[in-house]
Amino acid sequence: MVGGGGRPAGHTWAVTINDGSGAIDPWALLLETDWSSVDHCCPNTAPATPVLLAGLLDDDEDVQRTAVHNLGQVVTHQNSIYGATAPAARFVIAILGHSRTMTLGVFFHEERRRPMRAALLQWLGDLADDATYDEDGPGEPDDVAAVRAILPLIYEAARPYLIDADLLIREAAVYAAAMTLAAPELAVHIPEFVPLVRSTLSASEYRGYRYIAKWCLVTWGVEPGPLPDSRISGPEPIDRPWADGYSDDPPF
Repeated sequence: MVGGGGRPAGHTWAVTINDGSGAIDPWALLLETDWSSVDHCCPNTAPATPVLLAGLLDDDEDVQRTAVHNLGQVVTHQNSIYGATAPAARFVIAILGHSRTMTLGVFFHEERRRPMRAALLQWLGDLADDATYDEDGPGEPDDVAAVRAILPLIYEAARPYLIDADLLIREAAVYAAAMTLAAPELAVHIPEFVPLVRSTLSASEYRGYRYIAKWCLVTWGVEPGPLPDSRISGPEPIDRPWADGYSDDPPF
């Protein structure tokens, strides 16, 4: 077993990814990945990637919350993409539907207590944004290409939660999917997301999402209209999970 006490002996957690590929065992993803050939930002000071990922489904909620924190701090440190980032994202996609992702907590820089599923969707959205922010991308070319290749998976993984009963999950899903639409092959979905962004992100209590709503609409060539909170007067980017903790620039 890879890491911790999250997986009961002899038990398989199969999770469905809605991309037509059927049920995928996230633990198989951990075991099939050659983690010795990929790494995150700080291999000498932070948990190994498979240990970190296993912690997301641990039976101890505090371990789960720490794992989410580490996911943002080391797998996408300061908006950078590493060799471990794409396979880690595949694991996160595979576990989104698991009941343990409903663990509540205050994740990243959101002040609202929300399900871990919402935080994981936000992390996937941040990753999609990072991978498409400019032509080169924030990492080695092969690592960036690997993340760009899974943008359709992020989009499909977010879709079931666009109408989730939990508002915070719904917001994060709209954000995650919207951030993938910078990919040329996904841009066809922009018209569908204009009303979703207006009704969900523009009305969010989280000012980061409200800013992203305006950014998306302007980028898509749509008149954004006034933001719900008139106090937001400038381009204040969405809060990032790397803003505390490992603060040095890579490489370490």
